[in-house]
Amino acid sequence: MYAFIEFDVNLMEHTKQFVHHISKELVNLMPLAQFEGETIIVDHPEQVEEAVAYLRECMVLGIDTEARPSFTRGIHYPTALVQIATEERCYLFRLNKTGLPASLAKLFSNKNIRKVGLAFKDDLNGLRRLHDFKPQNCVDLQSLVARYGILDLGLQKIFAIVFGKKISKSQQLTNWEAETLTTEQARYAATDAWATLLIYNALLDAPELPKREVERLKAAERNAQVQHQLDINMRKDIDKAIEVLQGGGVILYPTDTVWGIGCDATNDEAVAKLFQLKQRPIGKSVLVLADSVERILYYIPDIPEAASQLLEVSKPEEGVTPKPITIIYPKAKNVSPAILAEDGSLGIRVTYEKFSHLLCEIFGKPIVSTSANLAGRPTPKAFCEIDSKLLEAVDYVCHSRRGENKPVPPSTIIKVSADGNFKIIRP
Repeated sequence: MYAFIEFDVNLMEHTKQFVHHISKELVNLMPLAQFEGETIIVDHPEQVEEAVAYLRECMVLGIDTEARPSFTRGIHYPTALVQIATEERCYLFRLNKTGLPASLAKLFSNKNIRKVGLAFKDDLNGLRRLHDFKPQNCVDLQSLVARYGILDLGLQKIFAIVFGKKISKSQQLTNWEAETLTTEQARYAATDAWATLLIYNALLDAPELPKREVERLKAAERNAQVQHQLDINMRKDIDKAIEVLQGGGVILYPTDTVWGIGCDATNDEAVAKLFQLKQRPIGKSVLVLADSVERILYYIPDIPEAASQLLEVSKPEEGVTPKPITIIYPKAKNVSPAILAEDGSLGIRVTYEKFSHLLCEIFGKPIVSTSANLAGRPTPKAFCEIDSKLLEAVDYVCHSRRGENKPVPPSTIIKVSADGNFKIIRP
């Protein structure tokens, strides 16, 4: 086990001091900061003792390591350099030339000297492979910064948040086992170790957040990361579904109500395939989904005033989404005739549910939405109730929202005539 320092949380009243995150674009606009102190390269064993003697007199040290970069999966190179910095001086120990001397290893075991690093466990593990030691009095900035409201974990971003300046990462992937380090490599290496020390010292002078606030921030960050991954997976799912729709295929997908069987509502062959798959008689109308009122105008050129009012009240407002409303419009155009009712009308619902809305928006055309069941069979209330034969028959089954089991009521259906009268088909 590593003896990483735990800090008591200061419950005093505080003023919010640091932003939680900072963008790469904003960092790039900041002035450059770099180590301007004395940099000493240690590449011969006889230089080690003098360097260690100096460092043993310090209370706090900034630490970083470098290894030759690997561009092949599964291949890793040993630690080639360890940088140890004070605010005035930085020693660059070239371990590929000297190994990890026992005196230097003892520095990491010295409980009277605080060592500060970033992702420090990884650095220490790399060093211990060269010479085993028991780390003492080590502080990892990544476990510390959240206590001050900082949620970014990269050194460059943390430094930018704390100091409003950027440090260069341009030499990160250079060869750290080269015969001679370049001036740029030495400055980069020294700057990273120095930066960890400066951040640590600055945080000591700042008030910490109360523990409850820190836990709230961490929970929100975890939730945001989970949601970000879900959004990535959803977008991949939508891209695949659109590929199938564009090829005239039939998909099974989640909507703002029940799971639906869908296809391109403007493609005659796709609609015929859907009817055959669902065993639904030709001529029996189906509804379609659209992403916006503006989309509807291309298919229903004259929207009655009563329908416009219904569309308005069905929009989400201040986080509240009303029950979905399917409106049957008179005289639709630019869609496959097979989905229209005998009088030429068509049911369209503007969907605000995340998946189906984005699917319709990116596809750019209305998508048929008929319940995921064979004609005459009960409508499944959740994905787990969908007939396996139907799952095998469609061209693509979307992955999003499969695990949801809470029943969702069907939409309200209202038929609006050209003269503005309307009839509630399903409340």
